[in-house]
Amino acid sequence: MNTASFQETLDFAIGRERAAVEFYRELTGKAAFAAQKSALAEFMAMEEGHVAMLTGMKSRGAVNLSPGAAVDLGLARRLAAEEEPTAAMDFQDILVAAIKKEERSGDLYRSLVAAALDPDVKAIFERLEAEESRHKRYFEELYETQVARDN
Repeated sequence: MNTASFQETLDFAIGRERAAVEFYRELTGKAAFAAQKSALAEFMAMEEGHVAMLTGMKSRGAVNLSPGAAVDLGLARRLAAEEEPTAAMDFQDILVAAIKKEERSGDLYRSLVAAALDPDVKAIFERLEAEESRHKRYFEELYETQVARDN
């Protein structure tokens, strides 16, 4: 892979991860309870870690992400979500928004995998897709344990 393609690929991924940090920052501000704020702040910190990791990869010129995807629980296809965080969101709404956000991110990276011609670029997007699947699974598990058990 040429250096310019690698840099552009990582710049794109870094931008997506920074947008995810802001998304979770907004959701954290909408959460009503300390436990909810804590869970979302933890996830925001994970996304900030991804920004740092990708930035480090960019400076080193190497990629080090796990290729293993999480098992899809299928909740994202069954849930409707608000597109933007609002003050009226309860914890269920917040979790649904997070699940859908992670699903959209995974879909984007999946389409980039399909479009990538360079095997190294393809590998970066495959690993980012796997990361997003693990994030989605995390929120789906929270939904199952914190919301669905009460319904």
